Amino acid sequence: MGKKPKNRVTVEIMGEEYTIKGSGLPKSMEQAARHVDELMRSLAEKNRQLSSYKIAVLAAINLADELLKLKHDYPRFVADDRERDEEDELV
Repeated sequence: MGKKPKNRVTVEIMGEEYTIKGSGLPKSMEQAARHVDELMRSLAEKNRQLSSYKIAVLAAINLADELLKLKHDYPRFVADDRERDEEDELV
């Protein structure tokens, strides 16, 4: 079995350049970096006294909260989709 090829993109977050390597699509990695940058900039604007490190930790907590909410709601959405599949369609 061969290894999955790694894509590499350079992104900017809070004015710092980062090179990201991963098996994800470059567009997806760039989109994720943009989301982190927007969140960190928003937090920095609201909390001007905080260091970049603390802004990054707050951003990580916010993103973890988003992820946990999505994970919690996922089974409900899957069940809703199954129910809809079982319903008769009206044409």
